[in-house]
Amino acid sequence: MKRTIFILLAAVLAVAFALPTLADGSEISYGKGYTLITPASAAYPDDSKKLTDGIFGSLPDGSSSYYASGAYVGFNQVDVDDDGNFVIILDLGKEYSDISAVTIGFLNETSAGIYAPKSVGFALSNDRNGEYGELGRLDTAKPTASGLSETFAMTLATEDAIGRYLRVTIEHLGEFTDENGEIKTAGWTFIDEISVYSSGNAEGGESIEESSNAVGEQSSPTESGDEISENDTSEPLAESSTPEIPDAGDGGIMAFVLLALSSLAMIGALFTSRKMSNRI
Repeated sequence: MKRTIFILLAAVLAVAFALPTLADGSEISYGKGYTLITPASAAYPDDSKKLTDGIFGSLPDGSSSYYASGAYVGFNQVDVDDDGNFVIILDLGKEYSDISAVTIGFLNETSAGIYAPKSVGFALSNDRNGEYGELGRLDTAKPTASGLSETFAMTLATEDAIGRYLRVTIEHLGEFTDENGEIKTAGWTFIDEISVYSSGNAEGGESIEESSNAVGEQSSPTESGDEISENDTSEPLAESSTPEIPDAGDGGIMAFVLLALSSLAMIGALFTSRKMSNRI
């Protein structure tokens, strides 16, 4: 009996400590405006909200391709800047002095000619057109074998970084050697979300891969079944509507609350049962 009560008390304490931790990190980029310094493709355009709407790409019902979800902004290789990069500037709306992490989501769907970039760099400034201070860089390269389908997000953790404007510099993969030794060129880079956090718990300088959902080999990278060439610079299929994805943040906290209440109820029942047994 005592051991059971101890385990339940430990669970309640764990919940009590977890709830403040969840509340510490605050996303400050949701719904904020941004500028695509290098343009997106007309076939997978930006609507000025996609990269900060909180929606990461997922497999649509009946489809084997993430890019068909409509959550992504697609950048074609022909639109890189002179340095081979795609560049985005995000306006947080005001200066923050406690920026703790930046998360960015990409797609690696090789049969559709979509490849994760080589790397992504972040820099901050208080003046949109002024000097930017480097925040850090992540190695985002992924396998390039044909048939891969994977969506992933990576986080750069910092410590009390200061700035209003976040410059995101995405290094396009460009030419690479495939598994057969042939030289190919990555056609596309797809991004679904850029998230910035303040007052988080992450330690400075870390690179953390947040999620990775691989679905293995895909025989039909498009809904029509026609394969997009990996070197194709033409426009791919038009995107479908963006699916509604609920925000899991509040649900996670609610689950912890319910767990705590359930644990307390169980403890109360055990004490009541013990008192009753002592009276008999």
